[in-house]
Amino acid sequence: MEPTAMIKSDVDLRNSINGLYQTFSRYPLPLHVAGCPHCVSDADHALLYAKDLCDLGPGELARYTFKALTTWGNEDDLRHFLPRIFELISADGGSWTFPETVFGKLAYGQWETWPSDERQAIITFFEALWSNVLDHFPHAFSAEDCLCCIAQATDDMTRYLGQWHIAQSLTHAKHFASFVEHGLLGWSHSQGEALEGDYWGSRPAAARLVIDWLCNPARTTELKHAFFHLASDEEDAALLSKAADDLVHFS
Repeated sequence: MEPTAMIKSDVDLRNSINGLYQTFSRYPLPLHVAGCPHCVSDADHALLYAKDLCDLGPGELARYTFKALTTWGNEDDLRHFLPRIFELISADGGSWTFPETVFGKLAYGQWETWPSDERQAIITFFEALWSNVLDHFPHAFSAEDCLCCIAQATDDMTRYLGQWHIAQSLTHAKHFASFVEHGLLGWSHSQGEALEGDYWGSRPAAARLVIDWLCNPARTTELKHAFFHLASDEEDAALLSKAADDLVHFS
């Protein structure tokens, strides 16, 4: 992705990550992160202690992100590492791990029962990440992948769909068009559609909210507005036009 100018959502994302570090600083690194001896080796353990938290990279955290809570560590351990994990994932889309699984750790750890400031720090990060994705096209995250990650942690997609302003932003419109092209399966709203990707299958309530929003006739109207008023070249126009045609099958 080519470098782009700093915009408000870039600053908001950075601030939200700083907020995660500040909020979860109450959870220090324990002397030992307990893990299943058959699943986690001494070498794996050593990686978590190899560097300061803010310097840990994918090489140190990849295995932990996959094993956290199930066979390695508890909720407090996850909360210690969470700011750095989310910081890394937000930078590259989580290409070094399974980001949907990482976000799903929150649901597994019942994060919505955590103290209110911790819940709010996570929500603020989700909103900032999602806004940042929508403001950049392309982004390390596709809109469908980012939304699917968030859906692994919460069923309420309303606040995130409400941030998607197709008729007001070309990047938002292009993400939407890409989602229609790559993220929807099936061609009949009456028979029921599905969202691309196995992870949506485990979050049916969130998936239903997203499908209903995507297939609402208002989205076609917003997309057509973007086509006529925001498309800046033939490539953009073709992308938006195709999505508008495809949406006819979902109305």
